[in-house]
Amino acid sequence: MAKYLVLIGLVLFFWWTWQRSRANGQQGHRRPPDAGPERMVPCARCGVNLPLSESIMADDRYYCCRAHLHESRSGNG
Repeated sequence: MAKYLVLIGLVLFFWWTWQRSRANGQQGHRRPPDAGPERMVPCARCGVNLPLSESIMADDRYYCCRAHLHESRSGNG
């Protein structure tokens, strides 16, 4: 009789573990809502297109890095 109780306990334990892992797995697969495409802007110095959030804006122009910003301000190139 004891072996049946142990067997039932093991089955219940594995079922509970499986349900719990399945519930955690479903929460992890949810994707955040897509914000849509980001606006791309060209660098005023080299013309490379990059996302607006990664660009540096100065004097109403966009730059891909600080070096290009400084080169543009100093007139080199």
